[in-house]
Amino acid sequence: MTERPSTARGPGAAHDQRQRDIIEAVFDIVDGQGTDQVTIRNVAKAAGISPGRVQYYFPTKDALLSAAFAAVNDLGAENVRRRLAADAEAGPEAILAAVLTELVPADDAARRHMRIANAFEVYALNRPELTERLRDSYGSLAAFLASLLPAGAAEDTAKELIALASGLGWMVVVGTHTPEAARRTVTVRLRQLFVP
Repeated sequence: MTERPSTARGPGAAHDQRQRDIIEAVFDIVDGQGTDQVTIRNVAKAAGISPGRVQYYFPTKDALLSAAFAAVNDLGAENVRRRLAADAEAGPEAILAAVLTELVPADDAARRHMRIANAFEVYALNRPELTERLRDSYGSLAAFLASLLPAGAAEDTAKELIALASGLGWMVVVGTHTPEAARRTVTVRLRQLFVP
């Protein structure tokens, strides 16, 4: 099998690109077959490289999955940053809407991302170090959202909003809700908080 071409330049860039290619291969396997099918050999085959090359970057399956777990979370955060950058003057309600509606996938790429993220969350439940990272991630998100809510709203309200958006997002992934209806529900709930 031939190796995927790298569009990056220089040794450092090539190194980074190869890591991204390997992580993307992990995502493909997780999305298509589940985390239990992530092995050095399967990832090497999916990435079009040798198992030894995969182990050069990620010595074990756990190292692979841990790096991919971090990468899927980073991707979600980057999507939110990109949406917010489009409106630098956004107020608290608009920022909340951007963050929360990002949890509701509107296209195939976002649905894929959500499937992968959920698979990693399940994988993390039996691994204390990943569970702690997941807990910290949700805690940081809730604290950030709470800081944007009107005065008097508790952090529990932020957690409610995360649960609402995440739950609706999963309903979109499984096909029991449309992205438009789910996002509308989120924005209506936000309006209730900002305009009592």
